[in-house]
Order: sequence, then structure tokens, then C-alpha cells
Amino acid sequence: MQIRLLFVTFLMFVSHLVFSQAKLSGKITDGETGAAIVGASVTITGEQKGVTTDVDGGFYISVQRNVKYSLTVSNVGYQTKEVGDIQVTDTDVPVVNITLEKSNQQLQEVVVKTSARRESVASLYNVQKLSSSISDGISADIIKKSPDRNTGDVLKRVSGASIQDNKFVIIRGLNERYNTALLNNAVLPSTEADTRAFSFDIIPSSAVDNLVIYKTPTPDLPGDFAGGAIKITTKDYPTSKLSELSFTAGYNTMTTFKSFYKNPDKGNLDFLGFLDDSRLIPGPYYRNISQFINKTDDFKTAVTKMFPNTFGFKNANNSLPNLSLSYTGGNTKLMSNNNKLGYIFSLGYGTSRQVSERTRDEYLADKSLRYSYTTTNYDQKSNLNALLNLTYSYGKSKLSFKNLFNNDFTSSLGLRNGYDVSNGEDDKFLIKSNLNHIVQNGIVNSVLEGAHSLNNGWKADWTGSFSYTYRNEPDQRILNFRTRSGQTDNFFLPLGNQNSPAIDRAGRVYSFLNENIYGASANVIKEFQWLNLPQIFKFGTANYYRKRNVEVDAIGYASLSAGGVDIPEPETGTFSSVFTNDNIDNYGITVGNILNNSASYKGDALLNAGYVMLDNKLAPSVKLTWGVRVENYRQELNALDNRSTSVDKPISNFDVLPSVLFTYSLNPKSNLRLAGSQSVNRPEFRELTNYIVYDYDLALFVAGNPELRRSKNSNLDLRYEWFPGAGQIISASLFYKKFDNPIERVNLGNDFLSYQNAKSSEVYGAEVEIRKKLDFFQSDFLERLSLYVNAAYMKGSIKFENMLSANNPMQGQSPYLINTGITYSDREDKFMFNLLYNRIGPRLSYRGQDGALNIYEKPRDVIDAQISRKFLNKKLEVKATVSDILAQPFNWYYKFDPATSNIGYDEADSKIMRSTKLGTSASLTIKYLF
Repeated sequence: MQIRLLFVTFLMFVSHLVFSQAKLSGKITDGETGAAIVGASVTITGEQKGVTTDVDGGFYISVQRNVKYSLTVSNVGYQTKEVGDIQVTDTDVPVVNITLEKSNQQLQEVVVKTSARRESVASLYNVQKLSSSISDGISADIIKKSPDRNTGDVLKRVSGASIQDNKFVIIRGLNERYNTALLNNAVLPSTEADTRAFSFDIIPSSAVDNLVIYKTPTPDLPGDFAGGAIKITTKDYPTSKLSELSFTAGYNTMTTFKSFYKNPDKGNLDFLGFLDDSRLIPGPYYRNISQFINKTDDFKTAVTKMFPNTFGFKNANNSLPNLSLSYTGGNTKLMSNNNKLGYIFSLGYGTSRQVSERTRDEYLADKSLRYSYTTTNYDQKSNLNALLNLTYSYGKSKLSFKNLFNNDFTSSLGLRNGYDVSNGEDDKFLIKSNLNHIVQNGIVNSVLEGAHSLNNGWKADWTGSFSYTYRNEPDQRILNFRTRSGQTDNFFLPLGNQNSPAIDRAGRVYSFLNENIYGASANVIKEFQWLNLPQIFKFGTANYYRKRNVEVDAIGYASLSAGGVDIPEPETGTFSSVFTNDNIDNYGITVGNILNNSASYKGDALLNAGYVMLDNKLAPSVKLTWGVRVENYRQELNALDNRSTSVDKPISNFDVLPSVLFTYSLNPKSNLRLAGSQSVNRPEFRELTNYIVYDYDLALFVAGNPELRRSKNSNLDLRYEWFPGAGQIISASLFYKKFDNPIERVNLGNDFLSYQNAKSSEVYGAEVEIRKKLDFFQSDFLERLSLYVNAAYMKGSIKFENMLSANNPMQGQSPYLINTGITYSDREDKFMFNLLYNRIGPRLSYRGQDGALNIYEKPRDVIDAQISRKFLNKKLEVKATVSDILAQPFNWYYKFDPATSNIGYDEADSKIMRSTKLGTSASLTIKYLF
């Protein structure tokens, strides 16, 4: 597979070598508002050669390599600026960002002179300071210097953010459901079947140009968030010819060079990460699914034999290192009339294995053990991803067509052993089970967008988008053997009669989910003067239509005998001979539909939103950003057969969501911001459906709740920020949030989880962020170091209708989080070292209801390190990364006293109910720039 990909990437490389001329690029902005200046003149000083800036304020100009240049920038109403000491070399292509100041009568003829380095630093600082939102972000430069390979890893470096399950983002300690995600200005659908969440690990970090988390709603952002709006922008115009081949080999302490077991079945397209028809339900069963139990015994027996006997496992070769290969190419073609065409594309493929050790212990309210399971998981994974962005700029307009594709494929095998003492030690019995599981998960995202600079200070932009997400899990297979009470051998499989098949004993689950989301938005901006100060008026609309289709068929094995049957463990010990044709005949085995665990429904949601906002400069140091957003949302859920329950009537909400942000510039380097806003949080389709999913890993059942209502939220923020230099910030924030009818994940006891509205809840807390170079020390070594620290502290309370007291955090909330790191880079950026640390406080995963126990996630200390070195004039980069050095287990624990204010783990009031060990990972990446 790698050979084929190498050939394809080589052809891509050759195809764009023709665009190899050196180019200077940058962006011209207003020094007072931060807005792009369209139509500014950029010329090479002393020459006639020049261009005008495009709708983004950007410019590209052809130059010769290894020659120093100066640029002269001018525009009507602004001071002319000359920027010198600019040089393009074979290894360094500078990006020259420039700010222009408004001119006045006395300074009309003055030309301001500065250096390229000083001007770019000042420009970046100016963008940070003039932002009209409370937000935190990471640029491509910082991402490039981190050990992060996907966007999920990147997000945990952002102030106030952490990652759950290695892919879901938690902002300010709030559950992932309180976030919204946008990719290239298009709203992204949920990638998960059972939760409202986007799996950020499917977006490669190399494709990201910048990532911003908005902490407070503004009228031009979606209204459905209270934690954060995560806005990801993929790369647009390459600043220089881009041709990069990257190869990575990875090692894991629990997997690499160690024994491995795998599923016995294999599709013809598994190596590419796609499914064929070999794992589909046999046609005769599928066509008679609703009436199968009424068929004759002979028919049932014949159909049961049609299901492939693919239970069990088989030996595989010892695991080799994980491998991935990717190629990224791109360039910007300068055309006549100052037009330009930019493109960037990437293609990547990876294959990997992972072995994990898991435990699952269940306790009763008196802290006595009910059962204890130990599971070894063997996951074989492949990933295929691609990106293609095309951008054409002409006159004062720009058109972009951006596309992202990612497909993950995982073949999992779980081998479990354990025991059950629910009826006391004398009646203890042992269990032995296995899980066979295939998951294909992916996204296709396409965005067509345009930006136009009109006359008299008017600007407009628009977006049309399409996203398709899918999660296919065909033929998940579960077998669960046990011994009789008091015995330690003679395992058997107990099957009930055909009226009571059980998915957690012997069954197969076929699950298919796909969702389409069609989006369109438009924004109009008017820049004008009032009080002799610049003002911005903005209005627009945002609309999307979501269509989700879900089909889940849970099929259990049972006996045609009214009294059921016990099937002895196969002598092979691999479970592969349980459902042979002979056993099906001898034991009268049949399959049957399990209605409670099956579903078939269609979900539709339509959002129509509009907003109006003003960015008012009331004085040189005072700015007010304010406005209102209105959203009309209609959600409908329709069952396609008796396996699901429809919502009685469509859910319809009309919300008016005001927001205001006051910014006071204390001095040229610091701001004080005060914000207030309202937002909402809506239930997802899965949360409204009543079907029950069996989670083998948790050994729990998860059910929906058709009675859920949307939550309405109020938000207050106070923030001080100081910008000591470009790319540097020191800030402190206070925040408060009030929720009406928040949606919580709850533990109902008896191995059941669900969703429920609380009556109200509150969250308040503080954040601190420091991102600072250590250049204030008189040391050549220390001035090359950069330190960043961000920490957050949160407290909360919640109240249900049946609760008198509410001294309890919200579900998903943790009391604190810490992200910190230090980076060293030499003067030539050839050698770099990065050390990162992350920790979150105890997090409420599921709230105990009706006497059931609260389930918390235990804190982990995560340390990552990376070292890189560039050779051959920076064309060759070698990068070594070690992730999760401490490899502490992921632990979930029960708290037995629901009223306690101490939510941390302690021996007297806590028991570990779930633990997962993944080991430490290391990788070596070799990257070559052609």
C-alpha cells in the first residue's frame, strides 16, 4: 500500500513543480481597527514592479532569491510605509504583515520606515489586541512546533480546554455537548452515534492554518454553545511552493513487537479502511425481520445457518511499528491583472495496532463487589485522509473551494475473563467472553465560499457547505460463557428461549448511521465613521438542514426449546466452533430480533438564524461590540418501524439571543473586557430515541429519553489581557454561567445509563494564561525559550426537581485543569525541543439518580516531549516524539456519598469501577521538503 501511495504522491509532486518562482507575501491591515485594507498599493522600492492587495488585504509579489528588498505600501487616507531588510532564500520565505496608520494634515508627506521583522511583530500584536471577542487560539506556527498529530491533540493546548477519550473537547470544565464546531465557517455535525460531540482526532493538524476557541457568544456565531465555539480554518494560499513528504514510524510499550490476536473475518477492502458486503445481514432474515419469530422452525434453522460463523479469534504476527505516510503539496500562481490562484492538497495513509488492558468492577451501594472483569483489547487501525483547497482571487473578490476527507477503520477484538459474586462468595461463578467489532468512521466536508469588497466601505461574504458523516458498525459479535455457581471450570453458554434472546450473552449488532448537513450563510459588513472614529456594522443569516438516518439491528441467539439450552465451551478455546451447523441442529439454535436494542429512525432538523451587530468605537480606548441573534429551530424524529419511538410532535423553539462585549484599552498593550450573552443547548437525535445500546466495554446499557427539552443559558465574562509582544499574552478571566433545564447524562442503576433534564445549574470560575518568551533574561539560551501556562478553576452546582440541595458539579465538569509547556528553538530554527504537561481535575462522567452512584473520572498527569533537528539547509527534518510518558491509567470511580463536597478519589469513599491502560507511545518522523 505504501508503494502505491509513494507513486501517487510523486506524480502530484511533479505536477506542480512549474510554479517554483520565489514570492513575497503578506497582509496589509488598518492599525486602528485591524481590518484588512483592500486595494492598497505594494511596490518594490525603487522599481515600478508592484501589486494591489486583495479582498483579504493580502498581496503576492514575485522576487529573486537571495536579494534584499524594500517594500513601499500606500493607500489613500493612510501614511505611506517603507519596510526594508526583506530577503527570500532557499530555506526561508518570510511573510511580511504590515499595519498602516491613518494620515492627518501634518503627516501627509511623511514616509514611515521600519524593518520587516519589526513590522511583522507589530502587526501580529495588533491583530491580537484589536480582536472583538473573548477567545483563545493557536496558529499554524505553534501547531508545527508541538508533538500534536491531530486537532484533538492541538485543542488541549488552548487555555481552558481539555480532551476526553482522546478526541472530545471539554471547555471550561463543561461537557462536550456545550460546544459547537465549525470547519471553514461551516457548522460540523456530530460524529458520534450516542452523544452530541465532534471527534476532532479525525482532522490532521498539518492541514490546520489556525484554530480559535470563542469563549463567549457573539451575534455572528452559532447560538448553540455555552462552553466554546471551536472554529478551525484549513490552509488557504501557500506562502511559498509547498512539496513535503512525511514518513512516521511509531512504537508503543504495550503493543510493538508483542503478540497480537485478531478477528477471524476479513473483508476485501479492509486494508483500505472500507467495508464490503461480507458483513451484512443475510437477506432472508432481513426481509422477514419483523415476522421472523412467527416462521417455522425449519425456516429459522436454515436462516440461522446463513449467518457466518465468525466468532472467536486467531493468532496474528507480532506487532510491527505503526506506520504512516503523507504528502502535502501546493503553490500560488500569480496571474495577469493581479489575479492569483492558490492550491494546497494532501494525501495520507496510516496503519497501526494498539493493545490495551481494561478492568471493569461493579459495586453495590454497600461497597460490596458485584463482579470483576479484565479485558485485553486488540485494535487494528487504518486511516485514509485527503485535503484539497482551491482559492482564486480576482479584483476585489475571492472564491475558495475547500474539501476535507477522513476515513478511520478499526477492527477490534476483546478477550475478557472475570467472575461474578452478586449472590455471595459461595455462589461465585467465572465468566469468559469475547467481542468482535468493526467500526468505520468518517467525514466528507466541502465548503464553497466567497468574499467581496464593494464600494463605499461595504463588504460581503457567503458560504455554501455540505458535510457527510458516517459511522458503520456491521456485525458486532458478543459471546459470554460462564461456569455454574461454585465451579471454576466447565464453561458453558446459557441461551434462553426464542422469546428472550439477550445481547450481552450471545448476539450480533448491525449498526449504520449517516448524517448529511447542508449549510448556507451570508454576512454583510459596512465600515463607516462616527464621532471621528471607525465603526463597523454587520448583519447576516445562517441556515442549515440536518438529515440523519439510523438503523440498528440487534440479533440474539436463543433456543427453540421453551426451557432454553446450555452449550458447552468449544474444546478449541477460541469460540470459533460454537455456531457450527451441527451445533445449530443439535441444540436447536435460532436467531431472533431484540427490539429493545434495535432502532430504525430518521431525524430532521432545520435552523434558520439571523443577526445584527455593531462594533462601535465610542472613544479611542473604548469599544462596544453588541447585537442580537434570533434562531428558529425545528427538530423532528420519525420511527421507520416498531423498533423505535417517534417524538410525539416536532420540537420547535424560537430564541432571541442578545450579547454585548465592552472593551477598554487600559494602555497600548492591555485590554479589559466585560461580556454578557445568552445561548442555548439542544438535545441530539440519539438522546431523544428510546432504544437501548449495550456497551461491552462499560458492561452497561445506554438508553435515550424522548422527554428531553432544550436548555437556555446565560453567560458573563470579565477578562484582563496584556500583550507583551507578538504571539505573547498574559491574561486572567472570571466567568459565570447559569443554565435552565441543562441536559445531563445519568446513572439510573441496574447497569443503565440515560439522559435527563435538571431544573437548573450554575458554573463559575477563573482562567489564567501566560504565553511568554524568556527574553528578559540576559542569557542567550534563556532568550530562546518560550513558556506557556494556562490554568482554570471551576465550581458549580445543580438542582433536579427531586433534589433539595444542589452542592454538586454539572455532569462533565471538572474543578480545575492545567496546561503548560516550554519550547526551545535555536536562532536558525534548526533545532527545537518541546516539553508539555496536562492535567484535569476529577470529572463527573455520569450522575447517580434514584439511589444510583455518581461516576467520576480520575485525574491523570500527561507529559509529552518532542525534539527535532533540520538538515540539508532545512529541507530534511527529523522529529522524535514521546507521548504520555507516565502512561497513567484512565480510571473511573464510584463515589458512595452523593452529598459529599469531596469529589476526588479516596479509599474510604471511592472504588475504581473502570480502568484502561494504553501505554507510552513514541514516534520518529522524517519529513523532506522538495
